Amino acid sequence: MARQGAVITGSILLALALESWWGALADTRAEAATLASLEAEIAATREEMLRARGVHTTRCDATAALRNMLGRSPADIDVRLLGTLTRDGASVTSVDAPLGVLRGLISSGSLELIRDPTLRATLAGWPARLTDHREAEIFIHDVVRDQWVPWLVANAVLTEDWGRGEARPPGASSARALAGIVQDRAFQNLVMMQDYYCRFVLDESEQLEVDIAELQRMVSRDP
Repeated sequence: MARQGAVITGSILLALALESWWGALADTRAEAATLASLEAEIAATREEMLRARGVHTTRCDATAALRNMLGRSPADIDVRLLGTLTRDGASVTSVDAPLGVLRGLISSGSLELIRDPTLRATLAGWPARLTDHREAEIFIHDVVRDQWVPWLVANAVLTEDWGRGEARPPGASSARALAGIVQDRAFQNLVMMQDYYCRFVLDESEQLEVDIAELQRMVSRDP
């Protein structure tokens, strides 16, 4: 009788052990599938970041070129730069990161599938990290919209080519007006401010790339 009881007890313990093993195996597989989906999403975020950086770089190059022209003869001023900055500043360019997988995990509580607490905490804070970066990108647009464009509208007398791809040298009257613009202290300050903000966003973009690379390393479990 005692032997039969021991057999029954052993069978129950074995069944529980098997159930626990299968549960752990299912969790491991679920975690691996989740990490694979996140890895693809983060890679797409990096591509989106590089796209946005390319637009910011073009805008910042135009700002830097205009900054370097301050104090020169009006004949040396490329009026196309004014059009480039105003036209590009009219549209918001920011990292539109895909976050469907991660947001789904967070909202459903399934982020707990990831056993590494450091990775889990990093992923939980990732949407906020991207929001901070996007706010910095939008700030550049706001500066152009709220400061640059109103000043140009109120003070600038531009040639007919200012917003086109092929600018011709301005005539005598336009040259005098352009000289007044580039020598105006408010205009120079706007250019210097925009140049600073541009470089700030590019620095932020480079740091975001570092953060993305570290997150990719953690998700892929590379040493």
